[in-house]
Amino acid sequence: MSPEEFLSDYWQKKPLLIRGGFTDDPALISAEELAGYSLDDDIESRLIQHNSQQQRWQLSHGPLDETTFETLGEENWTLLVQSLDYFHPPLQTLTRACNFLPRWRLDDIMVSFATANGGVGPHLDKYDVFLIQGEGQRRWRVGFQDQKVSSINPHPQIAQVEPFEATIDVIVNPGDVLYIPPRTPHWGVSVGNSITYSIGFRAPSIGSILDSALSSASLEFDSLWEDSGKLKKYHAYGALHSEIPDWALDQLQTLLNRRELLIAAGKAVTDLKYPELLDTVDLPKSQELSEIAMTEGVELKPLARIAYFEHEQALLTFINGVYFQFPKGLEKALQKLNQQYSLNKHDLEELPRLPLGEFLTHGIALGALRLCGSKR
Repeated sequence: MSPEEFLSDYWQKKPLLIRGGFTDDPALISAEELAGYSLDDDIESRLIQHNSQQQRWQLSHGPLDETTFETLGEENWTLLVQSLDYFHPPLQTLTRACNFLPRWRLDDIMVSFATANGGVGPHLDKYDVFLIQGEGQRRWRVGFQDQKVSSINPHPQIAQVEPFEATIDVIVNPGDVLYIPPRTPHWGVSVGNSITYSIGFRAPSIGSILDSALSSASLEFDSLWEDSGKLKKYHAYGALHSEIPDWALDQLQTLLNRRELLIAAGKAVTDLKYPELLDTVDLPKSQELSEIAMTEGVELKPLARIAYFEHEQALLTFINGVYFQFPKGLEKALQKLNQQYSLNKHDLEELPRLPLGEFLTHGIALGALRLCGSKR
């Protein structure tokens, strides 16, 4: 299937099973390593247990204790560890299989280990996800988008839906991939011990864009309501003036023009969950490295997010949530970094040197770019 066909017929529309999406078992992490990450204070993890006889669910949030695993038994539990692509570099190779989708849409990679009959129950997600089967097998039942299902909470912190009529009911093997669009009920149950990699794709929310806009240092939200000639005596009895909402909307529309919303959206979608995990460089050092990069080339770091808008003959460019404006002419560089992850000496020689040098300096400083062949 071509990327065009997938984007046209399946993306955000209906689920898809891809048998043998990976020819080999993508054994990128062991169960023991996963358990080790769940002990870390800085990493989000959950342990979900299910007593099938009593129909009781139990949830424990990490960091877990090593002794926890000694008492769990051999079935009916699953361990889920979030955003492991930030902490376990081998997982970052999985994102390259998704380079037909925008990098800024990528949220994170969650890894789950489950024992026999383990799982989180039938549920819905608000995001797109590719479920890649690693070790072992799982049975997946999948419904259709916006299917009418009843929500339940078998545990106060576990949101599930009632069992539903499935349009897909399969056992997946190592290397198989299952795509689930948003708001599509699905239910995975492990067949023996198994590991699944979940690549989640976020969509920007209006809340995240507004948060970004409201935190902008370039905007001044200090206009005050003026009611000269508008107040009546009855307002003193608690009645609010009916024009206040219209005034507020007018002020917001004036401040949040198209350009400001473009900048807010770009910053929001390229912001990183754990920016502190990227090796940043002070500006003088990054300027030196950018000069070396002109002859050696640069690579895009696996966790980095670089995106742009074309707006009024300029490139509004976003590097890991930070905004820059460059003149048009760097589009090919940004496009190639997002698709092929590197720019060699020949690529760089074809680009305008002045904005290129500035772009490389900021990209290296923010930990998004590194010299070709460098591990940092």
